[in-house]
Amino acid sequence: MIYYRQQSTSGSDLSEAPGRRREFEKQTKEFFAMSIKSIGVGVCLLLLSAISILAQSQDARGNIVGRVFDTTGAVIPGTEVRSVNAATGVAVSVKTNEAGNYVLPFLSPGFYTVTAEVMGFRKFERKNIQVRVNDNVPLDIQMTVGEVSESVEVTAESPLLQTAEASLGQIIDERRIVELPLFAGNAMDLVHLAPGTVNGTDMRLRKAPFNAAPSQFSTDGSGNNGNAFTIDGVANVYSDGTAPRVAFSPPQASLSEFKVQTSSFDAAIGRTSGALVNVSTKGGTNEFHGQAWWWLRHSAFDTPTIYQKRSPTFTKLPIYRDNRYGVAGGAPIVIPKVYNGTNKTFWFFTYEANKFGDPNVGGSMISTVPSAEWRQGDLSSLLRVGANYQLYDPATIAAAPNGRFSRSPLPGNIFPASRINPVAKNLLALYPLPNAPATADGRQNFFMSAPALEDYWTTIGRFDHAFNEKNRMFVRIHRDFWEEDKNRHFGNDVNGVILNRVNRGIAVDDVHMISSTMVLNLRYGISAQEFPERRVSSGFDLASLGFSSGLVGLVDSSKATIPRTAVGSLTTLAPWESGDGKTASISHNGVANVAWMRGNHNVRFGLDWMMFREFRARYPQDTAPDLSFSNAWARGPLDNSPVQPV
Repeated sequence: MIYYRQQSTSGSDLSEAPGRRREFEKQTKEFFAMSIKSIGVGVCLLLLSAISILAQSQDARGNIVGRVFDTTGAVIPGTEVRSVNAATGVAVSVKTNEAGNYVLPFLSPGFYTVTAEVMGFRKFERKNIQVRVNDNVPLDIQMTVGEVSESVEVTAESPLLQTAEASLGQIIDERRIVELPLFAGNAMDLVHLAPGTVNGTDMRLRKAPFNAAPSQFSTDGSGNNGNAFTIDGVANVYSDGTAPRVAFSPPQASLSEFKVQTSSFDAAIGRTSGALVNVSTKGGTNEFHGQAWWWLRHSAFDTPTIYQKRSPTFTKLPIYRDNRYGVAGGAPIVIPKVYNGTNKTFWFFTYEANKFGDPNVGGSMISTVPSAEWRQGDLSSLLRVGANYQLYDPATIAAAPNGRFSRSPLPGNIFPASRINPVAKNLLALYPLPNAPATADGRQNFFMSAPALEDYWTTIGRFDHAFNEKNRMFVRIHRDFWEEDKNRHFGNDVNGVILNRVNRGIAVDDVHMISSTMVLNLRYGISAQEFPERRVSSGFDLASLGFSSGLVGLVDSSKATIPRTAVGSLTTLAPWESGDGKTASISHNGVANVAWMRGNHNVRFGLDWMMFREFRARYPQDTAPDLSFSNAWARGPLDNSPVQPV
C-alpha cells in the first residue's frame, strides 16, 4: 500500500549558507532516488505476495472476509454474500470472485447476520457475527447442494478470531466503556487496559477537558508523547511542539468502542512510534435509544482519612464539588407521511457538561505578602531573626579590592520613605495584609482557599445514510468548550489566570462499491483546537499605578494587565502560566483509497494525506512591564556575599 503524507514543519534557514543549501539539495535528491527505488521494490513484493492485505489505514470500521466453497472444497464463484447489521438493518452485498473470495468492507462495529446464496445450493445463514474496530473477521462458507429455498443456519459456533493481520491491540468495547468505573468520566482513561501500556505521569484527574494527562502514556517501551489518536478514521491530534496530544475526548455515551493498537505492523499506521488509539463513535439504530445521567461527587459525602484525623492542624475537608450531567439519544430519521429512514438514515447526538471545583489546584494556597511595616520600608524586624538578615544599601555601591564591589549596611534595616518610588508603593498596595501566622522572617503569612473553578461542555452528533447496498456515508460533527479559573492567590482580580480550550471537528466519509471486487472510500476531516489564556487583571489601567502616559500608550488598554512583579521572597504579582494570548492547532486528514480483490490477492492503493499546523501568539510581556527585584540587590558587604533569605 502506498501512502502520501504531508506535515508542515519549520526548518532551518538555508538562505545564508549556499554551501549548506547545495549539500542539502544533493542529499535530498539522493534520498528521493533511494525512496523511489524502495517504493518500486515494495510494490513488486506486494503484487507478488499471496497474502491478503486487508488493513484499512486508521479506519475504525472492520471487514468480514472469506471464501465460499462446496463440500468437496471446490470454490464457488458468483455467490452473493450479504451482511445485515442487526441494529440498523443496513445491508452490504457482494459476489465472490473467480477464486471464490469475498470481502464485505467498511462495516461499522456491531453484530451482523451473513447469508450466502447461489443457484443449486442451499442458502447459508450465520447470525451474531461480531465486527469490532479495525477487525478483519474471517468467515469461510461451505455450501451444500440443494434448493435455494432451503437454508442452512449455523449456530452455536465459537466466536470468530481475527487472524487476517499481524497488528496487536486491545479492544475497549461498549460494555467496558459503560460499566467500568471512570473516576474522571473520560473513557480515554481506559487505554491503560491494553497490555504493555504504562502511565507516563502522576495519578491526577484525566478529565475530558485535560488533554495532557490522557496523552501521557507509553506502550511497549515506546516513550511518552509518541502516540496517535483518531476518531472515525480521522486524525484527532493537538499539535503542540514535540508533545502532540489527543485533541478531543468524546463523552462516554457517544462511543461505540475503541481500539488501542500497540504493535502496528501495518505500514498504513506506521507514522507513530507508539500506539494508535482508534475511536469509533456511535450512530443511531432502528429503535430509539436515549439516556440521561447526573453524576455527583461532593466533599460532604466524604470522610477524613486516618492521616487527616491524626493531624493536629486538620479542621475540615476542603470543599470539593463535581457535577457531570448530560443526555444522549439516537434513532432513524422519520418524518410522518414524508420520509421513513428505517434501515437507511439515522442520527445520534450527545451533550454533556461538567462543572467542578478542584481543591488540588488552589485548595490550600499559602503566600507571602508584605506586612504594614514592610510597605513603609521598615524591615527592622528581620534583625531580630539573625545577623544574616542585615540588608545593605544598593545606593552605596563602591569599588572594592580584587575587582569586587561593596555596599554599606542599611541603618536599622529601614529604607527612608523618601526613597520609596510611588509606583512601588502602589504595587505593594495590591498585596493584601497578612491573615496567618508567619515564619520568623515574615514568610508564608497569607492563606487562601480558592479551588480552581472548572466549566466544561461538549456536543457531538452523527448522521448516517445508506443510499443502497453499494453506497453509504456518514457525517460527524463535534465541539467542546472548557474554562478554568484558577490561581487567585489573594481571592481577587490581582492574581489569577483564566484558561480556555475549544475543540471543533468534522468528518465526512463515503464508501462506494464500484463492483463486487473493487471499493472506493473517500474521507476528509478537520480537527481544530484553540488554547487561549488571559490573566484576570486583563483590562487594568496602568496609569493608576503611576506609570507615565508615554509607557501606558504603548500597551493596548483592553489587554493591559497588572505587571508581573517579583520581589525577593514575596509571592509574585500577576504571574501567567503559558502566557497571555493563544496557541492553536489544526489538522487536515484526507483519504482516498481503492481496495481491489483479484484472485487470491487484495491490493489497496490510494492517498492518506495529513497536515498538522500549529500557531502561537503569546504576548505576556506586551501587556505590561515585567518587573523583577532580586534580593541580591541588598547583599553585602561584598557583591559575592551570601544573599539574605528574604
